[in-house]
Amino acid sequence: MFKNKVILLLLLSLMGIMPHVSAATGFGPAEIITSNQVGTMVIGNATLINGDDIPKYGVFEIVMPYSDRNTFTVIPSEINHARVICKDCHNEMQRYEAIPGYKYGDPLEGTCTKCGGHNLIFYDVMPRDEYEMLSIEASGNFHLKKIAHHTWRTEEMISPHGACNINILYDASNSYILENFDKHWEVHLRGKTTTNEKEFMTGGVDLRVLISFKFPLHIQVLDTIEKGKPFRVKITYGPPSKSWSKIPNNVKVTFNGETKTINNEGLASFIMPSTRFNYKYDVIAMGDEYLTGKITVSYGTGNTGFSFFSIPTHYLMIIIAVIIVIIVLILFLSRRRKWY
Repeated sequence: MFKNKVILLLLLSLMGIMPHVSAATGFGPAEIITSNQVGTMVIGNATLINGDDIPKYGVFEIVMPYSDRNTFTVIPSEINHARVICKDCHNEMQRYEAIPGYKYGDPLEGTCTKCGGHNLIFYDVMPRDEYEMLSIEASGNFHLKKIAHHTWRTEEMISPHGACNINILYDASNSYILENFDKHWEVHLRGKTTTNEKEFMTGGVDLRVLISFKFPLHIQVLDTIEKGKPFRVKITYGPPSKSWSKIPNNVKVTFNGETKTINNEGLASFIMPSTRFNYKYDVIAMGDEYLTGKITVSYGTGNTGFSFFSIPTHYLMIIIAVIIVIIVLILFLSRRRKWY
């Protein structure tokens, strides 16, 4: 009996000197499904909660999805747990569930564990160039200090039972390349609280960020809009700069409550309502693989006849080059005549 009491006292003493880890600290939401954006770098928001009775710093890390920072080698065991989403029933699963017996490098051909469909989105490791474009910023009264590669700590302590909000940032301004079209990437963001101002990220709570790279849809009105008459719109996709454009697939356009699917030339036509006043109407283009496009039209807007903007970019460049050559030849010949 005495021996048992001694053991119990020793255990209590050890528990008294061990560091206290609070289970009340939270970081969420657990998952964010998002994409790159035009006009803003914010792609999501997260909240770190200090559930303890003492103030603590918040530490955040965008987890590096590679085994080595120099070679950026993918960890095969981790990719087995990458997210898979069924486009038909929106069921979520992991890669090894969608593809039983999956090994890294196998073809991404799987089956939904809920509906049995094969229309799946497989999220992959984010490329190194894009990973470097991720960062976070404090939202509210907090300030962040970068303490390591993709790791930040709050400069202020989070009050007991208080919270720190952050924005997740993705600078995609230089990422509009064809290789990124319709790509899907999974990134983990980790958060924790600590009383140690110099502590780096060890452990913490992870949230999953699922990023789909999308190109914006561009809308061009091809005809002058007149009341009661039809007009055409052309839909293309490409970078925000419109340096090049292509015809998208499976895009729907909505105008005045009417929705149509574009044809293989990217065109859809609508009729402008006959009204006494010049009301404004939105033209909205939407597709699963693209960022939504939107313009506002009213009576008298649009293009008439020939338009340079209806010509593909590469053809337009050729036309401009030919015009310049013709002008140079004319100037050269006119000067040559003067010499004689």
